[in-house]
Amino acid sequence: MKKINGEEITLDHFYKNRVKVLQKRDGYRFSVDSPILADFIPDLTGNILEIGTGSGIISFLLLYTGKAKKIKAVEIQKSLCTLAKESSELNGFSDSFELFCGDFNEIYKKFTKIDTIFSNPPYLKTGTGKLSSNIEIRTAKFETDLTLEALLTNSKNILSKKGDIFLILPFFRFEELINLTKHRVGLYIRKIRKIFSFSYGKPERFLVQLSNYRGNFEELTSLVIYDSPGIYTKEMDSVLAGIKYDK
Repeated sequence: MKKINGEEITLDHFYKNRVKVLQKRDGYRFSVDSPILADFIPDLTGNILEIGTGSGIISFLLLYTGKAKKIKAVEIQKSLCTLAKESSELNGFSDSFELFCGDFNEIYKKFTKIDTIFSNPPYLKTGTGKLSSNIEIRTAKFETDLTLEALLTNSKNILSKKGDIFLILPFFRFEELINLTKHRVGLYIRKIRKIFSFSYGKPERFLVQLSNYRGNFEELTSLVIYDSPGIYTKEMDSVLAGIKYDK
């Protein structure tokens, strides 16, 4: 097993072993949220930016499927920047994945006229749960370095006039997102897709497309992850395989 600075690194795969990513065995590891967001994002053109790329997995999935030709990405944690850079080389994306290691709150002004921003941002406010002693996990899960409002505000400032933002968030932040976009940031909700673990119960997460311009609103059919415990739905199987879902 590979080690970096004494920490064990695993080589993990997505899309049936076609996309590779390095991760710390005991650090923050991506979840099904990554392929779910990659599946939600349409074919992209123009200037594309990922905020909080982590290991780089979402960008790599978009590059592999051809949904994007070139992506800029920001990551605040130096250890994850190292892994994302190495993973981009493993996948042959060195020329199409440009990484900026730094705090988005400080370096967002480096970017202008961005046509698409996407992010799987920290989803818990500080004070709403026990902070992990692992700084990598803590930074990825909690808003210790980047709040949802700062993410939206700074993204708005660098978006092109027809720019879009794609996010995945826990459903308990749904009303907060609506209030932020409507009353404080000035973005428009274009698409929403709720995510359920099972067909029964309540939504646990949601996907959202925000735009820098007015347009029609659409709520998409909900995504259900499991048919039964441990058994994915046919659609979720397609999401994890990186293929178009055939209803």
